[in-house]
Amino acid sequence: MCRKIIVSLCLIICPVFVVNTQARDSDTDLRIGLGFSTLNQGNVFLVLSEYELDAKLSDYFTVAPSIVLSVADKWKSDSEKLFQANMNVFLSPFRNNRRNDFRIGGGLSFYKFNQPVIRSAFGFNLIVEDSYSINDRFFIGVKAFMQPYFNRESSSGVLLKAGINL
Repeated sequence: MCRKIIVSLCLIICPVFVVNTQARDSDTDLRIGLGFSTLNQGNVFLVLSEYELDAKLSDYFTVAPSIVLSVADKWKSDSEKLFQANMNVFLSPFRNNRRNDFRIGGGLSFYKFNQPVIRSAFGFNLIVEDSYSINDRFFIGVKAFMQPYFNRESSSGVLLKAGINL
């Protein structure tokens, strides 16, 4: 599992740096979120942690790969485990002015979940997010999302996020 996470992070981070070097005026930031999600129309309740790397392409567009993990009880062997990889594109309709960034986004998602049986699927992300800068380097925000998957499952939830401009 640890190797999968490391490989996934490398696959996500490398393209972002390539995009960032092509667009010289773009900014990069790292966002970490904690929140909850329901899977299968509320049948499964999960506490999630999200790790997102954002590459600002312009004042209106951002590319943001992310990894989401469930925060499970490490002492229970039958605890629910979720791994999710996302590649999203965001539009800031009111322009990202570096103070307040309201954005709407979407993208592709892949998840793997182990309860009651191991299953995985590809799907889409629909996201509404708002972040507010505390100072030049740090910001906080909230994210609401919905994810329909091709195996007819769905997920929705809310995350509180904190980030740092790199």
